[in-house]
Amino acid sequence: MRKWPEEVVDWMKENTPGRTTKELTVLINQQGFDKKYGMVFTQSIVKGAKSRFGFKSGTPTGNPKGYSSKYPEGMAAYIERIAQGKSTVELVEAVNQKYGAGTIGIRQMKAYKKSHGINTGLTGRFELGHIPANKGKKMPAELYAKAAPTMFKKGNVPASHMEVGEYTHTSEGYLVQKVKETGIQRERFESIHRRVWEKYNGPVPEGKMVGFLDGDKDNCSIENLVLLDRAENLELNRSGLRFSNAEFTKAGVAVAKMKVAVRRRKERKVSD
Repeated sequence: MRKWPEEVVDWMKENTPGRTTKELTVLINQQGFDKKYGMVFTQSIVKGAKSRFGFKSGTPTGNPKGYSSKYPEGMAAYIERIAQGKSTVELVEAVNQKYGAGTIGIRQMKAYKKSHGINTGLTGRFELGHIPANKGKKMPAELYAKAAPTMFKKGNVPASHMEVGEYTHTSEGYLVQKVKETGIQRERFESIHRRVWEKYNGPVPEGKMVGFLDGDKDNCSIENLVLLDRAENLELNRSGLRFSNAEFTKAGVAVAKMKVAVRRRKERKVSD
């Protein structure tokens, strides 16, 4: 693992307290360390660094304040009895009215219904011809005054918006970089490991994939990348030939390729 420059470590030590990992990641990417030291700062990398260096954010985590993990006796039976035709919000209001404010929240109620198999009979969709209850009605002035500060205004940029050039991870853990503002997701984001491979070897052939010899999807150096087809990748997993040591995995790739080649040859003979 590459040693972090002392300047970056000192900056993190000073700026971690009071900030979430997401906030810290946004801030560190504004310091120019990425260009100065050739480093990449994603949320997972910053989170790992915090753990490695023992830096604590001190930001609140866990369940929202006021919600108990232990629910009142008989609550499940009560919810089942009144659930039919009621929305999650209505169920939360009913339970909190019966057992006390803060007994359960909307997110907890959704999980509670799922874990207890409670069916309200609602699909969650408006049926054709449905007329909203507030159609033609203006929001009361006192409610508008409370909601106005948090309303999304024209031209506002969502807090989750990523700038072109910023890094993130896909749901499968691959490191990607935003390269443009418009287009579908695969047009706006570029996979770093594929970019590096293609820089040295040209386009990835049809039916092939780029894998990681040491298993670390953040390690996109060309020395850590290997070209496989789907059958070879499956054989690596099936035969337990993947290792955190890149050289061991490289040997495993050779074995997997040989096994797949032998199997294909046998299959061709049978078909002939």
